[in-house]
Amino acid sequence: MLEHMGNDFLPSCSFEKLDESVGERSIYYRLGDSELFTFANKNTTIGKEKLIDVIPRMVVEDHGFLRVDFSQLDKSTKFELFDSGRFKMSCKKSLQAMVERGDVIMVYSEEYMIPTSIPFIVQTNGRNSRIFVNISDFVELNQYGQYVVTQTRNYNALMAVLFAAALAQKIVSTTSALPADLADGLVLSYASMLETVINSLVHLDPVGKEKIRYLATEFSLIQMYGTEKGTTLFYRMKQTYFAKLSKLIMDSIDNQFKLDNFDKLSLFIDQLKELYPSMHGLSVYTVYDRWIRRYGAATAMSIDYLGYHLYTICMVLMESPLITRMALEPIMEKNKGADMYKRMQAMIGTN
Repeated sequence: MLEHMGNDFLPSCSFEKLDESVGERSIYYRLGDSELFTFANKNTTIGKEKLIDVIPRMVVEDHGFLRVDFSQLDKSTKFELFDSGRFKMSCKKSLQAMVERGDVIMVYSEEYMIPTSIPFIVQTNGRNSRIFVNISDFVELNQYGQYVVTQTRNYNALMAVLFAAALAQKIVSTTSALPADLADGLVLSYASMLETVINSLVHLDPVGKEKIRYLATEFSLIQMYGTEKGTTLFYRMKQTYFAKLSKLIMDSIDNQFKLDNFDKLSLFIDQLKELYPSMHGLSVYTVYDRWIRRYGAATAMSIDYLGYHLYTICMVLMESPLITRMALEPIMEKNKGADMYKRMQAMIGTN
């Protein structure tokens, strides 16, 4: 908790529980609810402090992180991001305006090196939302007090994290659900990624792969929205995107899989092992390991924190060097990638 630091906002990583007993769960839920984050927090220290204690420092001035004003970016960086033809985007000026007015706040630290899989903090007090985005890995502070991109490939990495942060701000600032073209692409790409990882470990037949994609779709929706809303949204998607599965097979899957086991990835994996003999060798840790090896360490949190899965998608779209694009681009192409990109730009471009 950061109240003693004079902060008017409540970071999503604070210790106040956010779930269906308190209020409607949203795509940017409490970081502490992620099992992978809990695992990382137990096994990772930054400057002898726990991860959970360092991350909130991003939102408080002069506690290890510097606020980076737009004017402090050097001329070359501003030009390459927002004026050159490097990025084919219709919303660059709107994104720049969000940074300039403080909807998206850049922070920089040489003291605390936060993992690239935790790109930003979503912060809201119920009326206003701000996103604190860590740009420390992509720029350097020069002798003139300007922040400079020194490696050309980092323009792509920096734009990916700013684009994702701007999208996050738009999402948390509205009470409506995600537009269908973005939500469907987000969920279907996640489901394909998880199915691919599990299949690489246990080698499923075509029907088995489709069953995993089906279940992973429901898992992701429940993670994003809670059980009641997630299952309601899943009913629409399963009628649309699973033509390879007959109604009889879908009914059988629904009747066998216990709804409570969508609450956590570890429960989800355990239920798969219980129901399908071919998956007895799975464990949540082998899935973690294979996911990171296949898609890159920067995508690690998106395995069970679907808000950061949007960052994974933005890294693909912006050709970030932090991810394995060869593994992810085919998934994006098959799962409404172009529709997602258009919708993202439209959302950011709406003032």
